[in-house]
Amino acid sequence: MKKLLVSLLSLATLQLSAQTYEYKVNLNNTANDQLAVELKVPALKQKDLYFHLPAMVPGTYSVYNFGRFISDFKAFDQEGKELSVEHPDVNTWKITNAKTAAKITYKVEDTWDTNKSNVIFEPAGTNIDKNVFVFNNHGIFGYFKKYEKLPYKIEVDRPKELFGGTAMPRTGGDADTDIFETDSYNSLVDNPIMFSAPDTAMFKVGKASILIHTYSPTGRVKSKDLTADIKPILEAQREYLGGTLPVDRYAFLIFLNKEGGLYLSGSAGALEHSYSSFYCLFEGDPAGISQTVRDVAAHEFFHIVTPLNIHSKEIHNFDFINPEMSAHLWLYEGGTEYAAQHVQVKQKLVPIQQFLAAMSQKMRQAEMFNQSIPFTTMSKTCLDENKSQYANVYLKGALINMCLDMTLRKLSKGSYGTQNMMNDLAKKYGIDKPFKDKCLFKEIGKVTGFKKEMKDFFARYVDGAEPLPIASLMKDFGIDYKEKGTITELSPFGFNINTGVTFNFAKSLIEIKESGIDAFGKDILGFQGGDLLYKWQGQELTMQTLQSVLGQHQMAAKEGLELSVTVLRKNAEGEYEEKELKGTLKKVPVEVTHALFVDEQASAEKVNLRKAWLGDYISE
Repeated sequence: MKKLLVSLLSLATLQLSAQTYEYKVNLNNTANDQLAVELKVPALKQKDLYFHLPAMVPGTYSVYNFGRFISDFKAFDQEGKELSVEHPDVNTWKITNAKTAAKITYKVEDTWDTNKSNVIFEPAGTNIDKNVFVFNNHGIFGYFKKYEKLPYKIEVDRPKELFGGTAMPRTGGDADTDIFETDSYNSLVDNPIMFSAPDTAMFKVGKASILIHTYSPTGRVKSKDLTADIKPILEAQREYLGGTLPVDRYAFLIFLNKEGGLYLSGSAGALEHSYSSFYCLFEGDPAGISQTVRDVAAHEFFHIVTPLNIHSKEIHNFDFINPEMSAHLWLYEGGTEYAAQHVQVKQKLVPIQQFLAAMSQKMRQAEMFNQSIPFTTMSKTCLDENKSQYANVYLKGALINMCLDMTLRKLSKGSYGTQNMMNDLAKKYGIDKPFKDKCLFKEIGKVTGFKKEMKDFFARYVDGAEPLPIASLMKDFGIDYKEKGTITELSPFGFNINTGVTFNFAKSLIEIKESGIDAFGKDILGFQGGDLLYKWQGQELTMQTLQSVLGQHQMAAKEGLELSVTVLRKNAEGEYEEKELKGTLKKVPVEVTHALFVDEQASAEKVNLRKAWLGDYISE
């Protein structure tokens, strides 16, 4: 009986292994920014097999077609005989007579160093370099059609001096090999890996284990230093979520780029995952980097709530080739962005005026987008006809959630808000139970207890395109709303970087508009309309360095910082001459639209409602 049991267990183990994707890659053996990949084919017993790399992955909201980075794709049987392979479209390879397929090999080109069009946002891409390898796994590993739910085993041979930072379980390996295992392709895609020199920090937030793994090309920025800014925001989020986190582990993978040459997309940022987030930022002053990571982490970390614990069937059963969009980006991204701002004032990490200024800025920026499109319509069509409107999820999407929070607080006399709503929705659904897209508004009405009011709110402001009732809500909460007002804030540039500049194509330089110059730029630096930005802190501003130089400065900007800018300015003869401008960064009065201020004369009832919304906030 004992022998029979052992035999049955051995048979079960072999069968499980046969039904597992077993990948091997060798980081010691790369050429021309290409990585060789080998797959032991699972025993699928299909006449024809369709192998895919994704067209799109969750969180990106862009069709990237990762198959275009694959070359030299081959399939072999057990004897090493090459099988017939067709390539019907950019993301698909068809293996005929696939019942004998035993091995697949192919090469992967990294996305960060390519001349292909449709550049991939770096936090969603791949990097192949001797010092640092970035595995967003959807760009390296594929799956067979209809077999996404089989387990994966990834074996990576690497230089001994590199560490593979990830939230994915490491189940084996040695000094120069890592073995990672996960239960499906969805999970594999959800767990990026960064291989680099081991600069790590570990700490606990409640019962959750947190890893910070940083690649800093100059070594200026250390994981242990970032901990000082990241840990407080995570502790604040734990309290905000009711005292416990819905994850037992989390990894911050932070790549810093010294020169900006890899940033083909022209932007920096991060991409969220269920148990980790990957950051692609410009290296600069450690204090500035730390603050930037904290601000971005506040958003990305909140994705442990949605879509991890609150998501629709479209996300739960994500189609990597022909994705169908959910109607609820207002919740996934807008709700996350609002919570990232709200937690900071609610947990007293920032003063109330800083929070109000952030929401005021979102109102101004949201006006650049089409206000006549219902947010549910934009969400469903953000890959095609309304692709240009997607960024509004972080602006109007956050404002929708702010108004929803205030409406719930007003209805409940302060006792119930979006914090409570999200917790209740997470309990009702969770990781393994998606909601139906068309039923979400009704479900929110049920969990909040305000069915009629929620039906009206969503019909008017999310399914419809009525202007948000921000002014009237602010009045109820003791906040003074002004269509135009003057605020005092730090000006990092001396001009409005979003609307106060244009591009001079003749000189390939940024030109400052007269109307875009603020008090710091005019009275202290001495900018004039028509000035061309030539050098910033001594660094020349070219198309290649512009994003990096100004990005680093913005991260490092603080009161007292000495700024030196060289501009090209026309002389009396109409010829450009170099002129160096200098000044010390300071807060200056700035006239803005949608200004928000605390009403110090508000009634006790309004003050109580305001504190129920924003907590026992810091005034200054």
